Amino acid sequence: MTRRGQRLVMVIGLWLGALPLAAQTHVADSLWAAGKYPEARAAYTQVLHENPGSVRALFRLAILEGWDGNLDSALALLRDAREVEPKDPDVRLWEAKILAWNGDYRGAVARYDSLIAENPDQRDPRFGRAQALAWWGRYTEADRALRALLEKDPKDTEALVALARLRMWQGRPEEADRYNGMALLASPQDPDALKLEPELRALRRPDLEATFGLAHDSDHNTVWWQSLGTSLLIGPGLRGFATVGSFEAGDPLRSGTRVSAEAGATLNRGDGSVTAAVGVRKLSADSGFSRALATIRLGASYRLASWAGVDAGFAHYTIDETAFLLSDRLDINEVTADADAVLAQRLTLGVGGGLGYLSDNNHRRSLVLALTERLNGQLTVGAYGRGLWYDFRGNGYFSPDRFLLGEVRGTYARRLGRWEGRLAAGLGIEEVANGAGTEAEWHGDLRIARHWGVANELALSGGISNSAISSATGAYHYYTGAVSVRVGL
Repeated sequence: MTRRGQRLVMVIGLWLGALPLAAQTHVADSLWAAGKYPEARAAYTQVLHENPGSVRALFRLAILEGWDGNLDSALALLRDAREVEPKDPDVRLWEAKILAWNGDYRGAVARYDSLIAENPDQRDPRFGRAQALAWWGRYTEADRALRALLEKDPKDTEALVALARLRMWQGRPEEADRYNGMALLASPQDPDALKLEPELRALRRPDLEATFGLAHDSDHNTVWWQSLGTSLLIGPGLRGFATVGSFEAGDPLRSGTRVSAEAGATLNRGDGSVTAAVGVRKLSADSGFSRALATIRLGASYRLASWAGVDAGFAHYTIDETAFLLSDRLDINEVTADADAVLAQRLTLGVGGGLGYLSDNNHRRSLVLALTERLNGQLTVGAYGRGLWYDFRGNGYFSPDRFLLGEVRGTYARRLGRWEGRLAAGLGIEEVANGAGTEAEWHGDLRIARHWGVANELALSGGISNSAISSATGAYHYYTGAVSVRVGL
């Protein structure tokens, strides 16, 4: 609490201290009704000091904590209120809301279900449940629930906006426009509908993103890269994209360049999506070497349920991360498969594997296992493991007979107004070859972004690692940095 807030609590506390408890509660309620929330917070805090079992004070303070983003504190206050009044419908409704805001969709839906079972015609729990299902990714159920609300009241603005946002997430902007337009027709000043309108315009417009990056490792490989990409909505659920880029690599003995272009599209339908892209790469080196190669990228994903999904992909491309490799004729065909599952309220398991067929007759096999827990809206922690195997040691690229990595990881992300930051770090051990013994490894990454408008962003990012897996040559230190700009056209 700020000093001003502390002084406010003290002043109101002294004033309320001379009043009976019922009068103190009445004053707090009057401040709340007048929209004077800082004063109401101070007044309810004083009421709670006098009577720790005041359900009204616990409930209203919980709402204020929820509005401020202090979701764990809000839930603690609501639990205290429920201990006093287990059946209070308002307390239970707000507990479900806060749980959904906090990402516990399963718990939120369970609480909404109990309220609906007691009063099937009550509108607020039914809407809250539909919104929680949408946030959970259960689009079909959310759609059905929102449509049921609109059948009873076609001018239910909240339901219209929620359905519009659901259509936007599904990549169906025309329908999203229609529902949001209906919401604005019913309530022209509705803040949620007004906020969604520019987001829908941005979704329909093409965007443009430029990136400039640098990487360097302890084997003295230095890389500069630049890329320019765009994407645009082609039709319902269909978004096209295209990218061009250049890549300059050098070491103490040689240098080389890669120029590339790629175009493709992603189709979203219900719980599934398919991506296809084709491109070309032109490689050249200062030795006079030059060649061109077509690239292919295919991918598909499907949500089996709200708690589980699978992905699969195929890619054909060149291995050209260093100046030496740019002058080599090394290509790869790679098949990948991934799956994720929500094991508990905030615990997610991810597994993945890949098989690569290199043009020098080498084979690369990989396996990834990640267990991640979201502690709150900003912080996640977890464990990560990776294995990498090659048939034989390749020429100029990191190709161990066995590479094993295990680490603990943490990520902290925060958004304050138009600024956004993300810090990620990991610490663990690795074995760079069969029988080589283990050694400590670590990495750190930082990203800072400034947003403006609806879809515009300027971002700076950087990272450092001593893991052999970070560098194409298995170098013991690897550094990277980049700046990117994205604008809506």
